[in-house]
Amino acid sequence: MASANRFVLVAASLLALVPAAARADEEPRLTSPADPTAAATLAETLFQDGKRLLEQGAFVEACTKLAQSDALDPAIGTLGLLAACHEQEGRTATAWREYGETARRAEAVNDERGAFARQRASALEPELPRLLVRLPKGAEGIAVFRNGVRLSPDELGVAQPIDPGTYEIVARLPGRPEFRATVTAEPRKIAEVEVPDGNRPAPVDTPKKDPARLDPGTSNLSTSKGLGPRKVFAIVAGGVGLTGFSVAAAFALSAGSRNAASISIQESCTTAASCERGRELREDALRSATVANVAFGIGAAGAVTALVLALLPERAEAPKPASRTGFQYEVAPWADRTGGGALLIGKF
Repeated sequence: MASANRFVLVAASLLALVPAAARADEEPRLTSPADPTAAATLAETLFQDGKRLLEQGAFVEACTKLAQSDALDPAIGTLGLLAACHEQEGRTATAWREYGETARRAEAVNDERGAFARQRASALEPELPRLLVRLPKGAEGIAVFRNGVRLSPDELGVAQPIDPGTYEIVARLPGRPEFRATVTAEPRKIAEVEVPDGNRPAPVDTPKKDPARLDPGTSNLSTSKGLGPRKVFAIVAGGVGLTGFSVAAAFALSAGSRNAASISIQESCTTAASCERGRELREDALRSATVANVAFGIGAAGAVTALVLALLPERAEAPKPASRTGFQYEVAPWADRTGGGALLIGKF
């Protein structure tokens, strides 16, 4: 911000720091207002307000005031300061054009301020973003708009300096589809937009078959992921089997630990109370062993069920209700206090 303020002060001193009377009476007029006195007075007020706002860093308000002043009473110092304001605002292409016009005004009357304006324009030129709109052959009569403003024919097909920012390009030609594109202009870069040939049919996206959309009655999981219902059940059964084995292992360890403690107590107990504690541990060990056996049985049943379901092939079609031929089977897990497993029941 400090460097920006220094630049503003230098620009103001070189372009606009002249007494009000001199600006009103001595500076060459480029146009003759209908009411010179009223126009000059209002223009001077706007100029002073704009210069003050510019020195304060209020660029948007300052640029507005200076632009209004120059519109009422075009002057070298006003336009030069407006260019400096737009440069600080980041509108480099606008500032570049205004510096060039300031230099032309000054050089037309041998004003030394033209050298500073020409120097600033030359310094900005390499930094300018540019926009290149390419048209197809046979596009006579086409209307091209940039952010709603129609471009002149000499602005098409040539890289034109523009301010940094985002632009929407719209091309319209009677009898052809409207073309729209959005580009971002960046310093030292050329943003290119190529308007397509409207005579060529626009590419039509062929809708791709959505694998997730299935015919009624078809399993979503079996076609999109390659897993049929039987394999899904196999995965679930495998999970049950692993859980059963894990529970069985935990209770088996507990049963072994309690049984060992019971044997140790019963071998060395000398009182009825201490021997009773050994019998309690023995019963706890038996209960843990029972749970371990049941859990192991469930785990074994789940594992066998998962294995059988995974190995059997998927049926291509659902069996017809009326048909009783062919091999029919059913897998049923079982478990009791001493173990478990799976039964494969079938008939021909």
